[in-house]
Amino acid sequence: MVKPAASTTRSDRPRFRETALASGLIEEPQLVAAEQGVGIFMTQGDADPEAWDQAVSENLVSQGLLTPFQAHEMLAGRRRFRLGQYTVLDEIGKGGMGQVFRAEHAMMGREVAVKVLPRAKSTPESEAAFRREMRMLGRLDHDNLVRAFDAGYDAMVYYLVTELVPGIDLKRYVQKYGPLDEATAASVIAQAARGLAYAHEQGLVHRDVKPGNLLVMQDGRVKVLDLGLAGSQLEEESSRIGRVVGTMDYIAPEQIRAPDDVGPSADIYALGCTLYYAVTGRVPFPGGTRKEKMQRHLTETPDPVHRLAPHLSDAFCRVIDDMMAKAPEKRIASAHAVVERLRPWLPDGQAWNGRGLAMIEGGRGRDNLRPPPLPASGGGSDRSSGWSSFGISESSVGGSHDISETLVATATSVRRSWLASLVTQAFLIAVPAGIGFGLAMGIVRGIDPEKFDELLRGTTPSTLGWWAFLLVVVLQVAASAAGRLQR
Repeated sequence: MVKPAASTTRSDRPRFRETALASGLIEEPQLVAAEQGVGIFMTQGDADPEAWDQAVSENLVSQGLLTPFQAHEMLAGRRRFRLGQYTVLDEIGKGGMGQVFRAEHAMMGREVAVKVLPRAKSTPESEAAFRREMRMLGRLDHDNLVRAFDAGYDAMVYYLVTELVPGIDLKRYVQKYGPLDEATAASVIAQAARGLAYAHEQGLVHRDVKPGNLLVMQDGRVKVLDLGLAGSQLEEESSRIGRVVGTMDYIAPEQIRAPDDVGPSADIYALGCTLYYAVTGRVPFPGGTRKEKMQRHLTETPDPVHRLAPHLSDAFCRVIDDMMAKAPEKRIASAHAVVERLRPWLPDGQAWNGRGLAMIEGGRGRDNLRPPPLPASGGGSDRSSGWSSFGISESSVGGSHDISETLVATATSVRRSWLASLVTQAFLIAVPAGIGFGLAMGIVRGIDPEKFDELLRGTTPSTLGWWAFLLVVVLQVAASAAGRLQR
């Protein structure tokens, strides 16, 4: 079932019919047909209005005319699902400065990720930062960075459109499959370093490099995500002065001391912390408060990598130590230099060539290179399994508007809900069809219709009737699947 809306009371929100038609996603004949389908099993006048709306919305979802997210939002009274040329299909999560949605271009049919700055968070400073981010991303074009396609302003909100990348972030990968071996970790970090090196050459610093912002695709390619916290070295950023920006488990010491004067070296430190996590399965300084973590990054040395992962070579551990040096001048000098230091563990001793983890030769840790097959990218994100369609920052954003204030079920529950709804509808349609067909064939074959009440009691069902039941079930499943594919 579609998750019932709970953000407002029944009396505070309009009926589903009103919001569905106002959304522009459903036409009157489609809605009438869905209502007629529900009317077979319940009478609108006698049914609870909420139950009726719920049933109609589920009917539309089962036909592929609405996504579960859209139906849920309509039940909550929200009716706006378009930003510019893009139709919002699902919520993916929250990013550094706003929410991220899966959307589809109206004419091209291409699915993308749309990042929205919430209206409630819209201030002159945040709008300026968002516009700056759009300009920054518009300058970037690299295989190891998420590409920006479009940006705009609609309905008093800013939005940024990027490619929709199916994959799993490194944090969840390690949580699900365990720490990486040297070859795999080197390949992931080298790819991220290449993307960061390109960004640094454009005058950009990420400021929030961490496992959650490195997306590992199924073929092993890695993309750096969430540049929403990136800052330009070429621009004055007075709004950031005195503010510590970043994630405390991976933040560089100088980013704490002087948050208004952060260079590429801070990304090297954070990437080193990310590599530490990738091969040990834990952050450099676990536990403690935000303030305590900051202090430990400033003054303490983390537990030696070789103690937590004895199988790692001394040379590999030295690379991590050199990336995490407290003083920027003692760190590996650049992202390009990080790739060079990792060269011995890359395929054939060469720097990463973009073919993907699955192409690595040599057999070192090969079993860890291929995660289970990705779900279809059009299915949103499966938070329970760790798969995500787009990299989302761990920081959350308050505020709301017609699209951004949402309470949605996970993709797992959505899939279960859709299946349950489909089976229920197939059963309700097929049972009377099967019985009717069996009755008709019984009459043709000379069976006394008076005795057919035995079939209704389930004691002597017609064989042909049950074959009809199975046939209608198959047809209903096929029709619903075709509708979802067409959608």
